[in-house]
Amino acid sequence: MGSRSAVNTLLRTYNPSTMAHLSEAIAKNFDLILTHESNKVVDGLGVGDPTTGSAQLTGTGNTTWSYNLAAGHCIVGGVQVELAAAVDAAIHSGSFLTGLVDGASCIAAIVAKNVSGTITVVAVKGTPATTGSQVAPTDAEIQAAVGAGNDWIKLAECTLNRTGDTTVTETQDNTFKPALGVNVPLTDW
Repeated sequence: MGSRSAVNTLLRTYNPSTMAHLSEAIAKNFDLILTHESNKVVDGLGVGDPTTGSAQLTGTGNTTWSYNLAAGHCIVGGVQVELAAAVDAAIHSGSFLTGLVDGASCIAAIVAKNVSGTITVVAVKGTPATTGSQVAPTDAEIQAAVGAGNDWIKLAECTLNRTGDTTVTETQDNTFKPALGVNVPLTDW
């Protein structure tokens, strides 16, 4: 952080002769920074409540789960793009979300993926489970969903809770965007 945001308390004095043993760690951190700068949200792309609320038809009727996406810029796999806002983007629709019974919840990851230089936003659903024991899709599950070898970044996680036969509530957590030193670790010295 610079002087405009916070005081840097990590001011260190380095003597090159005493740093030789750290050269590998320094090189690894440069590689991590390069990778991060090629895969990040530049601005915007917040995920929020859909304009038309998500819904559940009675019993095993259709589950409609959606979100709104704010416009913004991101870089995925070294390709920068400006994405338009999206209204009522679908996480699930047209059928029953198997396992989303009364008292169950499901978490979906909203990710930006790069397939052959084209960046799109997709939802990857986890498996519904009893509320409180639901888990988000793993990185391996997200990779499988976006395709082997395709780069991706997580924008948010959305949770849908079924609290009655035809009642659902939803929340979004935007703290999953790649943040260097927060959720993108650096090598410890």
